[in-house]
Amino acid sequence: MAMTPAAKTYLRRMLLIFTLYTVLLFGAVWTDNHFELAQPVRIILSLLPVLPVIACIGTIMAFVRAMDEVQARIVLESALIGAIVVAVASFTYGMLRGVTDWPGIYEFWYLPAFIGVSGISQIFVKRRYQ
Repeated sequence: MAMTPAAKTYLRRMLLIFTLYTVLLFGAVWTDNHFELAQPVRIILSLLPVLPVIACIGTIMAFVRAMDEVQARIVLESALIGAIVVAVASFTYGMLRGVTDWPGIYEFWYLPAFIGVSGISQIFVKRRYQ
């Protein structure tokens, strides 16, 4: 199946964004590990990789707007499932932490969990529309 022009644009932009993310992440970690930096500088460095993540929002929105109605509904329904599953799972785990000595979950993992659950749910949601 050939890629649509919108899909090609999306892929190019996402490759650029995640390349930038990787460079900023490793650059920030390397800089922090090799130099004695003031706290405000460390905060700015730690937030630099967030900028490409924010850029993803516009890229994803443009791609979804270019989709037909059925495909957009599949993507949005999958995202809703991902958000709900991760929210309920983190809430449940938080409640269990209140009565156990289980370790906390590093907040960094919420976004990858959301993306993963959304991607997996898209497989099942897509089957409903075929």
